[in-house]
Amino acid sequence: MTRIAAVCNQKGGVGKTALTINLGAALAEEGKKVCLIDLDPQGHLTEGVGMKHLYLQEGNNLYKALINNKSETMKLLHKIPHEKFDVIPSNYEMMLAEQTLFMTRNREHKLKALLEDINGYDWILIDCPPNLGNLTDNALNASRLVIIPIQAETTSVRALDLLFDQIESIEHGLKIKIEILSVVPNLVQDSALSRRILGDLRQSIPALTPLEIKKRVVLQEAYDKGRSIFSFEAPNSSKADDCHELRHLYTELAQFISKRVEEGAKNL
Repeated sequence: MTRIAAVCNQKGGVGKTALTINLGAALAEEGKKVCLIDLDPQGHLTEGVGMKHLYLQEGNNLYKALINNKSETMKLLHKIPHEKFDVIPSNYEMMLAEQTLFMTRNREHKLKALLEDINGYDWILIDCPPNLGNLTDNALNASRLVIIPIQAETTSVRALDLLFDQIESIEHGLKIKIEILSVVPNLVQDSALSRRILGDLRQSIPALTPLEIKKRVVLQEAYDKGRSIFSFEAPNSSKADDCHELRHLYTELAQFISKRVEEGAKNL
């Protein structure tokens, strides 16, 4: 059975795309068949896996498939030579999606209908836009599972409240149940302030995962090379240690999420 999860937070700068790429890579390293979908019109995930050229490519793309109700999703899939997962990239035409969907009937169901054509994956991860618009609604409806990255900042709680309200609104409007798999402390800095804020967040957010993804320069370097942290070759021993640490953390997160799904499978 394919599990679909939306990686979602309308607050920018929380490392949503890096989490999607590297969690996907960790799940693939665990032997899972994984597909990543870049639903963000800015195309950051597309760039972060080394497919920037496809963002500007003419022809068939995710935007046209969404808007035209075309069952051609499998034609959108691309395999990444240096990774163990597949990708459906974004395209510059996705900039038109929010406005076009607003004027479309059954707009919340477009992505769900497309994903019904995709078979053979254990996990599909959707990198959502940094807003609570029609595309995010589509991702939440298609996935019914949500992973939320947050940073160790006091503004994170306020942003989460807005997202929780949106999820509740979609559940009520579409009569569905959306499961929050995890709220992940992401890009965490080694500082007394971060530890204090995380302590406060753990008291106010019960769904916060016990593990934390550290902020390391190699994450940006891997992104710039179009690679996950699992396929990135560190330039020196110090950064190799950081890569090893991050691989361990993402693997733990992949195992944590898989266990959450297995334990609650009867409810998902």
